[in-house]
Amino acid sequence: MPQAGPSTRKRPGDDSLSPPVRKHARLSMGSSESGTLGDRWRTHVQTGWVFAVNTVELVRDTIFPQPSLPTHVSRAASTHSSMSSAAAPPSTSAPSTSSPTDAETETTPSQTPVLKPSPSIGWPSTSVTKSYYPQVDRELQKKLWLKQHRPKRRKHIFEDQHKAKVEATKAVRREDTLKQIYVLQKEKGYSADFPTFRGLMRKQLQIQRYMESTRVFPRDGKRSESVEVDDSAFLRRILEKARATLNEPRPPPPHTPHMKEVRYRRQIKDIELEKRLRAPTLPSSLPSDADAQVDALLKKSGVISKYAREQVASQDIARLKPALWLNDEIINFYGALVLGRSEGAKENSPNGPKNVLAVHYFSTFFWPKLVKEGYEKGRLSKWTKKLDLFSKDVILIPVNHANLHWTAAAINFRQKRIESYDSLGDDRPSVYKHLREYVDQEHRNKKKAPFDFTGWVDYTSPDIPQQENGYDCGVFTCQFLESLSRGAEPFNFSQKDIPYLRRRMIWEIGNATLRTEY
Repeated sequence: MPQAGPSTRKRPGDDSLSPPVRKHARLSMGSSESGTLGDRWRTHVQTGWVFAVNTVELVRDTIFPQPSLPTHVSRAASTHSSMSSAAAPPSTSAPSTSSPTDAETETTPSQTPVLKPSPSIGWPSTSVTKSYYPQVDRELQKKLWLKQHRPKRRKHIFEDQHKAKVEATKAVRREDTLKQIYVLQKEKGYSADFPTFRGLMRKQLQIQRYMESTRVFPRDGKRSESVEVDDSAFLRRILEKARATLNEPRPPPPHTPHMKEVRYRRQIKDIELEKRLRAPTLPSSLPSDADAQVDALLKKSGVISKYAREQVASQDIARLKPALWLNDEIINFYGALVLGRSEGAKENSPNGPKNVLAVHYFSTFFWPKLVKEGYEKGRLSKWTKKLDLFSKDVILIPVNHANLHWTAAAINFRQKRIESYDSLGDDRPSVYKHLREYVDQEHRNKKKAPFDFTGWVDYTSPDIPQQENGYDCGVFTCQFLESLSRGAEPFNFSQKDIPYLRRRMIWEIGNATLRTEY
């Protein structure tokens, strides 16, 4: 039999006799040690974060010290601080002999320290603070109490009826005053009917309200936003002015017998000069062929005519029908025709139209930019980048007053005048002011020197044609500009010529040329 080697079979009880195997400690955390090390790392990170925040606040308070607040603390702040202190839970940690720093930084795994915001102090208000003057405090408290306990106003049961009765009485008085003004104007030569005259007065009242709303007060330089013009007072002023004009006695002529012969000679010279300078009267209607073209133009649709950079559509040219206001498209197209005629006369001077001045026309968008934005902000220097404004005879400018009224203005370099022409007969000092500022700033920009206004005057024609309704101001403005481009003053048209001028403007715009019958 083979010899058996040492047996590998363990006997029972060997485990108890053999010594225990010694295990080496591993670097990985066991399940029993994971909570302790994690808490220590979390506490370390949070402590570093608190230290960083406190350091930043300390540096901020050192470099940018906060101003000291008043000693009176508001009730809201004190209530908030007391509630915060009362709501804070008591400490559950057992007393220890460790240092205060260790006690502050030690936390349990379930607790996460929260950064508390810095204490805020409410800004004192007059309702919760007291000053050093008891009298002032009493007045403030009294006013506050009155404001809080002010009784609401109750409407009287007959208040609405009373207001309606007052308004009806005012309306009757306004109508009576308006009729008196109409009678006085008829005696002075007014030719329109009473409803048209009422529309004219309504427009003048709107313009008066606009002028009052833009009036500048000397103290604060701000415009009034709630200025209301009483229409009854406005009509009374017009009535008194009309009565004073009719009832004013003429001054007696001086008793100088030798002056009669001198006056007679002057009258003869004036009559002869007027015959030579008097412009021909306008016809009452267009020729038959031109009149037929006007009817055909009014029936067309779409774009009617183009000239230079302007164009007019059917809805625009329809505004030249009776009793309608003109828009920017019509006025700018007509101004372009006036400018084109002036430039054509300069290029073809021998064969061009006579008495045509060297003019420049600014569109209707020039005036709003000048008034609202000014020369620099509105970039008005670019409007004359390729033009020497001071080499022209006259600068023509249509002026729109708050979408209520059209007037014409001009810078007349030939006669050294800032001119304004209003078909309502009103003076426009703001027009003179803005145009003078524009001329000076334009001269400083282009000529690098202030403009010399020596000899310049503000001018308006004493015999300017007057409109008798509230819608023909645009036609008057176009005819003012056209006449000024020829130096034709005094003007040879009036209210009775407006129906003819409206149809003539339709023909001129449709054919993109100006007619020669002046």
